[in-house]
Amino acid sequence: MGETPGGEAAAIRRGMPVIGSDGLPLGAVDHLDGEFIKLMRSDDASGGRYRWIARTLVAALQDGALRLSVAAAEAEATALDEDEAQRRMTFDADGRREFGQPEDGGAPAGRARAPAPGEAPAPHPGRPLP
Repeated sequence: MGETPGGEAAAIRRGMPVIGSDGLPLGAVDHLDGEFIKLMRSDDASGGRYRWIARTLVAALQDGALRLSVAAAEAEATALDEDEAQRRMTFDADGRREFGQPEDGGAPAGRARAPAPGEAPAPHPGRPLP
């Protein structure tokens, strides 16, 4: 889920136009955000606010544009605005993961990290190293 056809996610670039299946423009890519594509807020249709569309709406990358599998108006109707995206990341159990962010806002707490090659292991609290 969330992959564009043929694993083209790596080819999606900032500023790339997003075009509906009807040929009408929806906006321009700001960046990938987990299972979503964040659209720039600088285009006329955005009203000065970021919007997120599901990556599953991408049909193809064609002629330097992101082509959607639905009409631009349908994609706009399903787009998340800043308020909804923030609500999901704050209140939904899976919301942060959907947007490709750690569930707690940072590195997992309380979990041991394996030392890098040549690095000494970190001491365990309350137990001296041999």
